[in-house]
Amino acid sequence: MTVAERTLRRGSLLIVLLAASVAWTSCDLASASNTAILNANSPIAPTVQHRFEYKGEDVVDGEVAVESKIQSDDLDAILSRNGFSRSDVVDARIDSVKIINPESAPSLRDADVFLGTDAEGPRVAQVTSFPDGASFVVDTSTPVLEAVRNDEVRTLYGRFGLESAGDGAVRAKVYYRLEVEGV
Repeated sequence: MTVAERTLRRGSLLIVLLAASVAWTSCDLASASNTAILNANSPIAPTVQHRFEYKGEDVVDGEVAVESKIQSDDLDAILSRNGFSRSDVVDARIDSVKIINPESAPSLRDADVFLGTDAEGPRVAQVTSFPDGASFVVDTSTPVLEAVRNDEVRTLYGRFGLESAGDGAVRAKVYYRLEVEGV
């Protein structure tokens, strides 16, 4: 075998190895995860504020049950501002819920908050007592993927124990953790 033939074979072998390494690297990069996590630390955090407003006549034996209304951007708006939609969500959880009892409202004794329009939805927060009377954060890891995908996260249902009757409102700040694909 001449020097030229050996050089040609080695060159061909090097080209094949180079092509194989490029193909392997491309496959590896293509298989890398194309998801992102949106949470409370994101620039546009998936945090939704709800308000439960009630009248004194709705309070029965120190208890009131009421549906919330969104007081901030909803998840659709937050996802859109981040460049995603509900169909891009591959995992969804509620990380925590902050229950806020405004000083102008009757003090809370306890609270149960559910996802949806009644107590049949998943419980996302439960507080058995409010030590400072103002607010309380409930850490949770409630999975809500199907509810997010089916647009069932617009309303919360709250049952609240009150220290006294009267008109009032309770706020809830819901912190989501969303994994989205399409990055």
